[in-house]
Order: sequence, then structure tokens, then C-alpha cells
Amino acid sequence: MKVLIADDEKFMREDLQKAVERVSPGNTYFFAENFDSAVKAVEENKIEVAFLDIHMPGKSGLELAKAIRSLRPEINIIIVTAYEEYALNALRLYVSGYILKPVLDSELKEALDHLRVPVEKKGTDRRLTAKCFGHFEVYCGEKSISFSRQKGKELLAYLICLNGTTASRGEICANLFEDSSEAKGYERLKKAVQSLKKDLNKYGLSDVLIHSRNSYAVNTALIDCDYYDYLHRKPDSKSSYRGRFMTQYSWAEVYIYALENY
Repeated sequence: MKVLIADDEKFMREDLQKAVERVSPGNTYFFAENFDSAVKAVEENKIEVAFLDIHMPGKSGLELAKAIRSLRPEINIIIVTAYEEYALNALRLYVSGYILKPVLDSELKEALDHLRVPVEKKGTDRRLTAKCFGHFEVYCGEKSISFSRQKGKELLAYLICLNGTTASRGEICANLFEDSSEAKGYERLKKAVQSLKKDLNKYGLSDVLIHSRNSYAVNTALIDCDYYDYLHRKPDSKSSYRGRFMTQYSWAEVYIYALENY
């Protein structure tokens, strides 16, 4: 999904991007801080969802919504503002949503689940297959993925365990690099991320890893996984778990208790 976030405050753009990733990961983002840069983004890219702030320098978010509607009527516009009084005017523009700041994940997800023009999921996305029960292994189609660094593979395993939940840099270092100082742990994580990105990109799976500043997650929509099938109680998944889970990683032992009591 191609997403435009228009807000004159950088931290608001970044916070909203993180929120969107939490409820609908794996998007391509475009950012604008004013009317002109937002219009340019719409003209040059096939934006599918546009999040617009009401108060921006020069022309307002409502004026921007009108301009976008005239340029690309099919774009879903979601107004994000701290003010309730513009709701009626926004609805007259047939926007897909009107969300008040601070943005709640539940309200954001509801807006994205009920877009005026539904965004089709691309059927051409390549998928990663992860085998978590027993020894952790990863495949692209029938081909086993070869990792340039074992810590890159372990990072992917850890993020898959989190099932789409974001992990901070500090959290990952505490679990994967506990024998290192903070500075050394951050440096080792940086190298692991770089190698993992390179490895995934080699197999056309770059969208699997979501990296936003100092946080990390995986796009579960692009992953086939025995662990996820088990959690979702898919047919025959119960028999696939035999008490062994990512056996090469000591930190994964805590998941065994949860699995056995699920």
C-alpha cells in the first residue's frame, strides 16, 4: 500500500508512520510538510491512502483534500487532527476517515479496514516460509535461504517470534547480545540488520523486514509459518508441534511453555 503522510511537524509524521506500520505493516511511504509537497507526491506517485493534518502552513488540510480529490478521486483520504469541529466539512469531501490526535491504533485500524476505495493486496508479493518447530530454518519457495551472518538469521527468528509486534533496539540487544556492552551490542545489531537486509533482498524478500529508526518488526502478511498456523489453530497444525521450538536459540525456550499451554 502506498501511503502519503502530510503534516508540518516531522515527529508527527514519524509517529503516524509507526502507528500505520503496527496495524498494517509493509507499506511504501511518502511524506509532505505542506500543500505543495503533498500535491507533488500525489502527482508523481500512485498514492492509495493519504493521511492529512488540518493545520499546515499556507493552505489547510481540507484545501489539500479538495486538490487531491480533483487530481486522483480514487485516493482514500483520512483526516488526522486535534480538532473535532472540521468533521462535517471533511465528511462533505467523502473522506475515508476522520481521526483525532493522539491517534489510537484501534481507530487507525478501523479506518484502514473500511476504506472508501478498498486497496487490493498484490498477489505477486513473494513470500518467506519459516519453520520454527524444531530447528529454525527459512525458505523462499523450495529454496533454503543462506544467511551471510548467523546473527542476521537469529534476528529474523526473534522478530518472527514477536508475530508482527515491534521490538526496540534495546530489547533486541538484551536478548541477542546480552554478553556485550550497550555500545558494542548496538554495533553488533547494526551489522546484523545490514546483513539480514542484504540477504532478504537477494531473494526478493526485502519487504519482510520493517525497520523504522530504532525499532524492528516483520511483515507477517508475507510469511508462511508453522508457528503462526499453530497460533491461529489451522487444521492439522496441532500435530506439527512436538515440544521443540527454534532449538538453536536459548532465548526461544520461554515460548515452549506458552505453546504447551496454548
